[in-house]
Amino acid sequence: MKNLAISFSTMLLLSSALALADNASGQSGWLSDWESAGQDQGVSAECRQHKTKINQCRFTYTTDVSVAALSSVIMDVDRFTEWAESVSLSQRVFEQEDPSQTYVYTNYDFVGAYDRDAVTLYTPEYDADSKRMRITFQTVKRDLPNRDLRLVRFPLMAGYWQFTELPSGKTEIEHLSFTLPGGAVQKTLYYLYNVAYVDASFVTVRALERQARKQEYQQVAGLPD
Repeated sequence: MKNLAISFSTMLLLSSALALADNASGQSGWLSDWESAGQDQGVSAECRQHKTKINQCRFTYTTDVSVAALSSVIMDVDRFTEWAESVSLSQRVFEQEDPSQTYVYTNYDFVGAYDRDAVTLYTPEYDADSKRMRITFQTVKRDLPNRDLRLVRFPLMAGYWQFTELPSGKTEIEHLSFTLPGGAVQKTLYYLYNVAYVDASFVTVRALERQARKQEYQQVAGLPD
């Protein structure tokens, strides 16, 4: 599959993304342990609150869609607008500069808050022994020309999409993320942000599965051995 080749450097980026998700740009400490955040149409959520009062959440769902199809949707970064909640623009950037890495510039539309944007690096890693694909993502500090200055840049987005083939033949979807929204939302509206984040993620996980059922993703080549 295109963009699924992994090198030692991308493995280091994987570790870096997970460290960011746990440390929030150098900060550490959590105000709560993992706790259930509910279930919606088969998608389960659990969250813990960082000392910024922003939640880190993990979502799980089981489907009969293949690991290869789901992974292809994530790496098809120019089409996030078709399924990812709140995404109004997504396009691969810096491809000519570094074809081996997948950077995506994304705009997010929000109700009652300034719209936001981010430049994010996506890094896939396939573990053949566990039949598991993990695609990490983390924001990077890279500017683009002609960026809309009205948009608020996300200070941090980090986490992963993980797809594991189960003994039953089904696939477990796991999505973990931690995002600092910045601005007044982070300072005073964190409760509303946390609630909206969970609701939007429920929608996004289910929409990802529907997207992966499209014919073009069902026909992708298999995963590496």
